[in-house]
Amino acid sequence: MGEKLSVAPARRGRVIFDTFRSAYDPRLAAWLLFRSYVLPELAGVPLAAQDAAPGTGLVSLGVFGVWRLLATNNRELARCAAVFSSPAAALEAALADQRRTAELQLSAVRGPSATKHAWVLRGGGRPVVTSARWYESAGEAVAAGRMASAVLASAEVNETVSIGTASGRRSRVLERST
Repeated sequence: MGEKLSVAPARRGRVIFDTFRSAYDPRLAAWLLFRSYVLPELAGVPLAAQDAAPGTGLVSLGVFGVWRLLATNNRELARCAAVFSSPAAALEAALADQRRTAELQLSAVRGPSATKHAWVLRGGGRPVVTSARWYESAGEAVAAGRMASAVLASAEVNETVSIGTASGRRSRVLERST
């Protein structure tokens, strides 16, 4: 009777990584199209190489890497604003962004129509994190951005990478440099 009940640890959000084998990957094109509406200043910017520091734990697979923030129910909450040269570079950016979450400024963004709004987190004046979907109002977008920021601050960063194949299918692989 005097035993304490065990408490299961609270589930946390997760940061996961995707890679794209070419600039013509349809999933990358969809990512860039959404980003062009949310961040029109990046719409015409070519995909640039953004290398990570050595020793990140991930080897470079594919051509481009991105990170996404998932809720505990696997719903996508946020995306990185940049497209990186590899999953390793995306990992470094995700860890850095997570460490400075409290310093990022949140703003609402109006989309291509009056009923489409998104949010962006900026650091040092540059976009760092964006919403992953549209919201009906600016207030709803800002509330979602606040929640995503809080989830990012305590999210588990997975080193699992989703790799695109020529058929368009995706597979998950844990890659570590040895």
